[in-house]
Amino acid sequence: MHIFKKILFPLLLFTTFTAPLVFYPGISDFTNLPQRIVIETGCLLLALSWLATQAIGNESKTPKLPVFTWVLLAFLCWSLFTVPFTFNTYEGWEIGRQWLTAFLFFFLISQIAVSSDQRRQTLSVMFGAAFLVAILGICQHLFGFSFIPQLAPPAANYANKNMAVHFIVLLFPVGGFLFLTAQRNLTAWLTALMLSLITVYLLYTQTRAGWLAVTIQCLLFAVLCKTTQLTLTPLWSRQKKWALVTGGIIVLTMMNIGPAGFTPGYEAVGLRAASIASVQGNHARFAIWADTISLIKEHPLLGVGLGNLKVHFPSVQKESLFLYTQYLKDAHNDYLQIWAELGLVGLSLFVFFIGSLGVFFYRTYKECRGNLTKTLELLAIALSLVGIGINGLFCFPLERMIPLFTIMVMLGLVASLAREGKPDKPIHIPKRFAAYALIVLLVFAPIMVVDNLKAIAADHFYLKTCVASVEEEWQGVIDSGTKALHYQPDDVTPHSHIGAAYLALDKDTEALPHLMAMLEKFPYHYITLLNTGTAYYSLRDYPKAKEYFAKAVRIAPIAGAAHGQLGKAYWKLKEYPKALAEFNEAIVLDPPKKSTYLYNLGLVERELGHVPEAIGAFERAIAADNDFALPHKELTMIYLQLTPDQTRAEYHAKRFQELSQTASESGQ
Repeated sequence: MHIFKKILFPLLLFTTFTAPLVFYPGISDFTNLPQRIVIETGCLLLALSWLATQAIGNESKTPKLPVFTWVLLAFLCWSLFTVPFTFNTYEGWEIGRQWLTAFLFFFLISQIAVSSDQRRQTLSVMFGAAFLVAILGICQHLFGFSFIPQLAPPAANYANKNMAVHFIVLLFPVGGFLFLTAQRNLTAWLTALMLSLITVYLLYTQTRAGWLAVTIQCLLFAVLCKTTQLTLTPLWSRQKKWALVTGGIIVLTMMNIGPAGFTPGYEAVGLRAASIASVQGNHARFAIWADTISLIKEHPLLGVGLGNLKVHFPSVQKESLFLYTQYLKDAHNDYLQIWAELGLVGLSLFVFFIGSLGVFFYRTYKECRGNLTKTLELLAIALSLVGIGINGLFCFPLERMIPLFTIMVMLGLVASLAREGKPDKPIHIPKRFAAYALIVLLVFAPIMVVDNLKAIAADHFYLKTCVASVEEEWQGVIDSGTKALHYQPDDVTPHSHIGAAYLALDKDTEALPHLMAMLEKFPYHYITLLNTGTAYYSLRDYPKAKEYFAKAVRIAPIAGAAHGQLGKAYWKLKEYPKALAEFNEAIVLDPPKKSTYLYNLGLVERELGHVPEAIGAFERAIAADNDFALPHKELTMIYLQLTPDQTRAEYHAKRFQELSQTASESGQ
């Protein structure tokens, strides 16, 4: 028992420090997945050690948890309850797994970090991790470090800078708390330096939601100090003042340094900050929010199920139609996403949780008024949660492991802070319960390890599948995608790539099972609908082709390709007026492929016996693309058979031969 007690807190510190810094570049999700695995593993080891101490010790007891715990648990239970009733249970379990892991960590940390020194150490290692994230991001911005993949730099090890900012926003007030309560001058100087470089990184990211969150955190702290007459004078010293001034100079200097050297940054920062309220600057988010609200109106009470916004979102896209080819996963507003996925029931539970948490902080603040250090610690955690709450208005921190994990760590710490020094009696639990739970966890541990190893392998092959798709190495797509499905058969996304690869290889029969497997879990996926229609068209099953092309048009009415394909299906079914309408729509919507649609339009007009209209369509197709050979072939036949004109027939026949020969020589 002594050994288990000794390793509990060091293991907690190790997990909280390393998890935000983890990445694994050999996989598709090289940030969130490895971070989740590290946190799950740390949570498992902590739970095993804690249960062992409870089972072996003289008595099994646990401190009482705050009231908001039960509201949070109710919200979590409702979230998990929705999963079995969703279209895609895999996506729901993926998010539910993150939330459940974070909640268990909240419980464990509230049991382990029970003293003020332990809480301070926990906050310190997390702030240290945020500092290292900032340093990495600064190096990426200034020196172009590229050994970590990035989608939106400077992202440190988070792929997207917005994801890194979530973590920074959560730890910014903690840095202020550590600075103000530092006992030694060296500690104060180091903390001020770290805080200044974190601020520099925040400026480099150009993330407006992060700037807004940190600004409100600072203003709210000033307002609270003023209204509650909280005096910080006992904590100040000359060294701290100089450290703060030095940190400010570092920020003001480095904000004007860029990859090319000295670059005045004041104007750029000002313009970026001014665009926070800009409609044009936030057009994409506003469009996504508007369509999310449409989805909420269709499923107001119970929602579409945890993790399933991405499944249903294409069915309601109107304002955000310009994103129809993207695999949009998040509403970029956690509150709207909770409502859309968990309905009014889930949103009410979440609001109730926020309210109960606010009451808890208020009561704890009143109890801590006599202790300045505890008061500042409480305020730091409260402001951290306020900041991430603001970020949640514009992004999706609750969908990512590290922000969620950090929130739960802070809730666990504040639960510990609130009961410190109170005479509350702990809850006594029969020792056999801890022993039974320990046995269950020991059985579950190898299952979790194997599952995580499979997840890494599946994501590795999925990355290879995506790369092969971009490079059009179709057999590589099939091989890698098949391996990804072998390790993670519940994740159907590789099916869409495999189906497209079989289509490219003219193996339509082999493509269909994969495309249908994708549509079973993502019935509104535009690209897969289009590919499925193409497969049926190639197999001459024109009614089925029409069905899927029509669905693609409903999902993306501004997609010229969908209209063009639907027009071809109508033509084969001899529904000529509809075919003409679809081709004309495609011509307007997709100008780069105008010549192809005009050519198809001409074929329909000729089949209807509208020779002048057919000639006009073919000539417009040639005008749109001088190197397009097929319209010349059709005009040759028209001028030979339907409207005899030997001169024009010879001209177009000659042009057809020239263009066909050129295309053949170029390998087309």
